[in-house]
Amino acid sequence: MRSILLSAGTLFLLSNCQKEPQPIQQLQRTHWMLSQVEDFPITLSSYSASYRTSVQFAPDNTTTGLAPCNSFTGTYNSDSSTGKISISQQAATKISCPVQTLESKYLDAFPRTVRYEVVGQELRLYETGATKPHLIFTAAQ
Repeated sequence: MRSILLSAGTLFLLSNCQKEPQPIQQLQRTHWMLSQVEDFPITLSSYSASYRTSVQFAPDNTTTGLAPCNSFTGTYNSDSSTGKISISQQAATKISCPVQTLESKYLDAFPRTVRYEVVGQELRLYETGATKPHLIFTAAQ
């Protein structure tokens, strides 16, 4: 009986020993395509059909991505056990485009983000006190 309890306890501890919880691994290993800014759905960039608005979160706490017209980079810090995340203001190239207002909303939303969640193939970023995400991304296929 004692060996069964010891084996069960060991299996429980081993099953819960991961270097990082799964949500941070999914956040970092996925190329996220923007699908919504606030209430505005996004399908394609104004730049070209193959240039999709996206972001990537690297394990070294850097971000890189594409806005509707410009590329950007920045940093982030996250705590996957609480879902908290802070994202810096993103440094972007300065090409003007017809959807500059949308691009500004997208890039300005990153530093307001305080929480994230990964639900299936979707990444949702939230502002303080918000119950509805202000940025929604879908995992790239």
